Amino acid sequence: MLLEKIENFDIFRPKMDSTKEVLHAIATFTADISPAFPYVNAELGGWDYDQTNQALLLKLSDGKWITLHPQKIAIRGARDIEEAKALLAWIQAQINDIYARREAVTPRFTSQAGLKVMEILKLLPMTNCKACGYAACMAYAAALREGEISLKACQPLWEEKYREKREKLEAYLQSYGWRALDEI
Repeated sequence: MLLEKIENFDIFRPKMDSTKEVLHAIATFTADISPAFPYVNAELGGWDYDQTNQALLLKLSDGKWITLHPQKIAIRGARDIEEAKALLAWIQAQINDIYARREAVTPRFTSQAGLKVMEILKLLPMTNCKACGYAACMAYAAALREGEISLKACQPLWEEKYREKREKLEAYLQSYGWRALDEI
């Protein structure tokens, strides 16, 4: 087990605005979890992976973020203490499980943060039909980059005449390990 024991877990309100109704938390430990980062990045669709500085940022739904450092885990946006503890337990279990299976996981050193909205837009049907819930394809492309919506939300993209664009878009997103936030 790579990450067995959490030494310290501080839960606090954001220092810049203590009136916020969310909590942040920092867990520290002596184990070095950085060898797991490329595997966790591959499995959980890391938002940003900085291999040089050994930091992996995971974007979760509802404005929650988890940042992994070699000997620290930072959690941002928990609703309450129970959720902060649950997020820590979840990511600790994920790190240990993924690292234990690392031989079966292809490590990924890129991150979703490298996706370009304009590249996504070029591969959309450009119908501005609003079927996805956005006023224009540009807004949908931005939401797609952020992982806030599924690729399936663009109904025209699934028409046969757009098959080539869809396949190119799927390949482009996949090359960055893209996932919709609700798919984690």
